[in-house]
Amino acid sequence: MEEQPQPASDISAAPHEAAPEAHSETHSVMGSVADSPLAPSDTPAPAQEAPVEQGELRPIWPVRPGAQRALSAHRYALYARIVATACAALFFYVGWAPLANAITSGDLHGAPTGPVYRFGLNAAELGAPPLHALAGSSFFSLWSGLTIAGLLLSPLLWQSSLRWLRWIAIALYTCWYFIMTGIIIATAQEIFTLPSLLRQGGTFSQTLFPYSMRVAIYSISPAFGLWLALLAALLGLAAAALTAMSIITRRHTFAPIIPIAPTIQGEVITPNAIRPTRSLPGAGAITGGLILWAWGFFALPWATLNCSKAPLLIASCEGLPVASALQIGLGAVRSFFEPSAALYAITGLLLIGAVLILAAVWRREITRTLCVWASLWLALALGSVGLAINGAQQVVANALSVGMPTGDWRADSGVLVVFLALVLVSIGLIPLWAVAIRAAQRRDAQRAAGL
Repeated sequence: MEEQPQPASDISAAPHEAAPEAHSETHSVMGSVADSPLAPSDTPAPAQEAPVEQGELRPIWPVRPGAQRALSAHRYALYARIVATACAALFFYVGWAPLANAITSGDLHGAPTGPVYRFGLNAAELGAPPLHALAGSSFFSLWSGLTIAGLLLSPLLWQSSLRWLRWIAIALYTCWYFIMTGIIIATAQEIFTLPSLLRQGGTFSQTLFPYSMRVAIYSISPAFGLWLALLAALLGLAAAALTAMSIITRRHTFAPIIPIAPTIQGEVITPNAIRPTRSLPGAGAITGGLILWAWGFFALPWATLNCSKAPLLIASCEGLPVASALQIGLGAVRSFFEPSAALYAITGLLLIGAVLILAAVWRREITRTLCVWASLWLALALGSVGLAINGAQQVVANALSVGMPTGDWRADSGVLVVFLALVLVSIGLIPLWAVAIRAAQRRDAQRAAGL
């Protein structure tokens, strides 16, 4: 910036004044209304300026015409992400929640005929129409992937460094929403048409696909899962409306020029100084913990059958994988959540979620969103460990009651390894939260400077 020449009268009247270069660095950053390039050139400078304390830095920035609309667009986008994440979480639960209450004859652990039971039917047990007609017996793994796809896409909606990836995530999320809504609508139509078929024929046979057995249905009525599905569909529409409002508001916004702004502590930052560039504390602990967790959770057995100290020589071993242990542990909450979700959905959600956390950590994308996602993942992993331990204990205590072969069942080392891994992950999350909070404070100061 070129220096403005002073009038000759001012120079002769005050030859003893200090040169502009003698001003402090703080004064050059803060400036005054008279020193601003937007101020009129004939505005007289103040005779004396009171010293400004470091804790009282209050920058004066010109108000841009579209600053308020930019803030409104940012809020609309934030609300859209929150609602879209809630929609994905609710659809995941609806995918495994009872959609209908049925009175049947059949035994889930015995012959296809037996005592009369009253239990809830979920979309997987009904074949998730039309997935079973399209994919056959492999529909169950496809349905498990669809139930967790929205949750796995949600973190990509929150990231802001790769805009192209966010737009791809939005497109995939939209396709997933319509597919899930269509499947739930088709399942609901089948549930509402079954009573008329029952009145005509008396009974209706249905295959419970996760258990590969047929049962006779005598009566059926809608359950609470259908109303939660309606709420999830409305949340998806609300997220779309909020996204449209954000785009419309942003189109009428003049992007503000964000200058260099001091924070409350007097630290000078620039728009590109948010991403940490030095070594990241906690990254090693999280990486080691997640790798150790994957090894103990998926590779090690949680209980073993007929194993001695030298199983390869004098005994044959059969291990209980974590999916089976988790499914047995979820048996107590079957009236609210389908235990077969443990086979692919829960384990897949944990595994792919851990991969996303590792990718974000080593790309230095440390934000509050990442820390919240990692904390929720840690809570889900701890809950899954507790349920799997419960399932393994049931097998050790009475294997026949949970459909497992009898024998000498003993708990294995997978439980201890996974527990130590999750402790390591929780320790690594502490410094990541500190980095994310500091980055958020800088970002808030930067956004306030643009106003």
